[in-house]
Amino acid sequence: MRNDAEPPGWSPDLLSAQVLRVQEAALGLADELVLLTLGAHMAWLDLWARPFLQASAEMQAWQERQARTARLMRRGIPGPVAREGLHLLPN
Repeated sequence: MRNDAEPPGWSPDLLSAQVLRVQEAALGLADELVLLTLGAHMAWLDLWARPFLQASAEMQAWQERQARTARLMRRGIPGPVAREGLHLLPN
């Protein structure tokens, strides 16, 4: 014997409302997954690029020290004294 009657408390409106809630939850989870993935990529890029940026800054500082030492030596300051980081005052 077949029962064609609807179960109690069931209606098409209730089912469509439930489907909409499930879709909204799925979209919210997809948004969170995109943000999580973006955050992970940014953290990876920061970890990967930071040593290169630090090395670049250190290389630039080293080059500036070398150029300064060379300028002082051209002015007649002995090499060991010029490497100490002296600051010449104008006459």
